Amino acid sequence: GEAEPILTALETFESDFMEENVLDALERFAPAAAFEPLHARAERRDKHAIRVLGRIGDDRACETLEDFLGGGDVQLETVTLRALGAIGDAGSTQAVANRLVADNPEIRSVAARSLGLIGDTRAIYPLADVLADDDADEVRASAAWALNQIGTEAALSVAADYANDRSYIVQSEAE
Repeated sequence: GEAEPILTALETFESDFMEENVLDALERFAPAAAFEPLHARAERRDKHAIRVLGRIGDDRACETLEDFLGGGDVQLETVTLRALGAIGDAGSTQAVANRLVADNPEIRSVAARSLGLIGDTRAIYPLADVLADDDADEVRASAAWALNQIGTEAALSVAADYANDRSYIVQSEAE
């Protein structure tokens, strides 16, 4: 298919510059045929490859990606959480929900948004806890956004309780 020359290029280019261009192209097309070589790169914690795997959306990547959560590298973890959200496999719900209590607020915020994209109703109660207790408004806003994405009656009712929140960004996501 059309991905073939790009995949061949990925294996043959020596320079980092060309490699970045090839990965950019793969990110745009996100061809399913690119899964194997990208997965091999992702296993080596290549953030660009992880991003492209999120775009491809193949749930075979999930187990590998879940292993990168909680390792202490904030950038790796946020890229990984976004990829898991983009893939949207309910099997990742627990691993992502576990990061709602990470020390870093950016990780908590991205974890909440990923749960919204995954859409599993099991995330409603953990997200409700974030809305009630998190000390970062940005994280609480992400939880409200996620509940609205999940969109069931229970999720919407939790979010609606925060439509008059003290924080404007939480209010605007809760409405």
